[in-house]
Amino acid sequence: MDTKRLAPIIVTTDLNEAEELISAIRNSGFAIRPAVVSTDDALREQLQATPADLLIFDTDKSELTLDALKTLISDAGKHLPVIALTHQPVADPVPYIEAGADDVVLASNHAHLEHVVVRTAQAQINWRALKHAQAQVRESEKRCQLLLESSKDAVGYAHEGMHIYANRSYLDLFGFGDMDEIEGVPLMDLVTRGERGNVKEFLRQYARGGEPEQTLSTHLLTVSGDEFEAELAFSPASIDGEDCTQIVIHRQDGNAKELEKQIHFLSQRDLMTGLFNRQHFMDLLKETVADATRGLGNRAVILLALDRFEALKETFGISGSDMVLVDFAKLIEKEINEQDIACRFDGNRFIVLTHTWQADALQAYMDRLVTAVANHICELDGRSIASPASLGASVIDENAPDANEVLARAERAFKQASGAGGGQGVLYRPREGEMSQKQLDDLWSKRLREAIKENRMRLLFQPVVSLNGEHGEHYNVYMRMLDDKGQPVAAREFMPSAERTGAAKMLDRWVLHHALKQLAARLREDRRTALFIKLTAGSLQDPEMLPWLAEQLKENRISGELLVFEIKTGIAVNYLRQAREFQKGLRQIHCRLALDDFGIGANPFQLLKQVPADYLKFDGSFMDDLPNSPENQETLKLLTSQAHTENRMVIAQRVEDPQVLPTLWGIGINYIQGNFLQVPSERMDYDFTAMG
Repeated sequence: MDTKRLAPIIVTTDLNEAEELISAIRNSGFAIRPAVVSTDDALREQLQATPADLLIFDTDKSELTLDALKTLISDAGKHLPVIALTHQPVADPVPYIEAGADDVVLASNHAHLEHVVVRTAQAQINWRALKHAQAQVRESEKRCQLLLESSKDAVGYAHEGMHIYANRSYLDLFGFGDMDEIEGVPLMDLVTRGERGNVKEFLRQYARGGEPEQTLSTHLLTVSGDEFEAELAFSPASIDGEDCTQIVIHRQDGNAKELEKQIHFLSQRDLMTGLFNRQHFMDLLKETVADATRGLGNRAVILLALDRFEALKETFGISGSDMVLVDFAKLIEKEINEQDIACRFDGNRFIVLTHTWQADALQAYMDRLVTAVANHICELDGRSIASPASLGASVIDENAPDANEVLARAERAFKQASGAGGGQGVLYRPREGEMSQKQLDDLWSKRLREAIKENRMRLLFQPVVSLNGEHGEHYNVYMRMLDDKGQPVAAREFMPSAERTGAAKMLDRWVLHHALKQLAARLREDRRTALFIKLTAGSLQDPEMLPWLAEQLKENRISGELLVFEIKTGIAVNYLRQAREFQKGLRQIHCRLALDDFGIGANPFQLLKQVPADYLKFDGSFMDDLPNSPENQETLKLLTSQAHTENRMVIAQRVEDPQVLPTLWGIGINYIQGNFLQVPSERMDYDFTAMG
């Protein structure tokens, strides 16, 4: 909820009174979008149709009771504070509050109502912020647990001297097989007999307070009776809300080396699943391809993903689908062969680097994985979930191309499996005359240069419209190529190749050059227009880009304030230093920055500390069935509230249905973009007054 925007529901049969209440609320400083209802059916419909911030209930002029009102709100799954209005002074407000009201106000006392509305609205903001913070805490706890489990440090937790939890490294250090063996074991049992007096005294002093973090050097015992010297670091902690003490044990030998190993380990891991990450996998794959071409051993890669993941994501939301991916990752790790390596490649796709490479054995291996996934049941929110998977494999032998082509071949096989209905594995087999990915990339690069030379590139513009009634024209700029027969070729078909070959940087400059020419022409017609222009990673890394841009602005006599440059959030993360420096350079020439596909991940606002963007364009997946997705609505509310707190504007893209506009308005979205407004066009001719 925007702190200057309010969407109240007023329950009364007196329309004149409703207008007076609306006027009073406006006087308290809010821009409001009220809804007035008089019956339980109308209220039920309103609660389902449009997000609201609070409810004002006339106890004397309504068909409902407070009890019935609270039941309706609860049945709708809403958290909605209620202000009860009375027409006679109330000596004791307790009965009203016990019935579900948050406060009681005399209907004629508008000054009192204004103060109560401000306080209640702020309480609602605080509640939503709390929910967002709690969600972040849960996500942090999940990630901390993954880090704890994968940590090379021995970490245990004790309550009143008894172990209640220990990670794998802690168990291995003392020789315990699993958690059941150590749970309830006194810490003193792991201390050598001669040191127990010193440790007891230390623990007594620690329990009395003082410094929360303290260390102790002592001698410990393994299950088999072996002694070793170690340093124990004690600090307060809690597990499942129970206060306890965290104990981190460092063996005195090679402590610094162990820490270095830990940092190295974490740099290779995907924090959500605990599998290797994409960067580490690519390093391994390049080494594997190099070894294979030297005759040092053949391998294969298997690309796999759940067939129904998008449907699961729509049903269970982003956090629920993340839990499915974690479960899927554990299954992969369990089912692959001992020497094989699993990686989370991107999104919901995983890759296995396997020693099984001969065609029949590899196909049998994939069939076994397909069966294991199909038979696996994931429990989520009390529901049992099953989904088949599609797999695609390519062999790495002496004739293997480079690592990118190996992946491209696995991708082709994966698409073949998925396109045939899923639930199967397909092995890539080269066809006669088939080009490698590098050959395809080089061909696209040649086509793009020819298209520019022959004037077959086109700019497309899609309006970006304010939901707040603000004046001004804004367009998002797209690019399209025409083939040699004049047929359109979408950017998504050639941009991946352009980015791999470096041609994307050339396309960025082409778009900018021609967009600025059109912008200058509109300015000469007194049409002040702002453009959102996408940039690729190549332009971020180009030290000549900003000086060239500054010269283009000067040449076309255009203020930088009319340009907003869009960078995908993933690119900003992968090229953080370059993105930060680019943003600083844009500031100097008065241009602005937008982060595209924003809002996915545990803490998206962390990026803004390094790259303070002016606009946040939410990931298009949030718009999937938005009216029927309470989780997406709540996530957008929390993201929007945080963005507004930091004085950033937010944009909802992929808006395809006008029925979502009230929802987006209630959330506080600043701008919208989508085909229902206008599909991308070669002309900037949208009537911006149509949304006024």
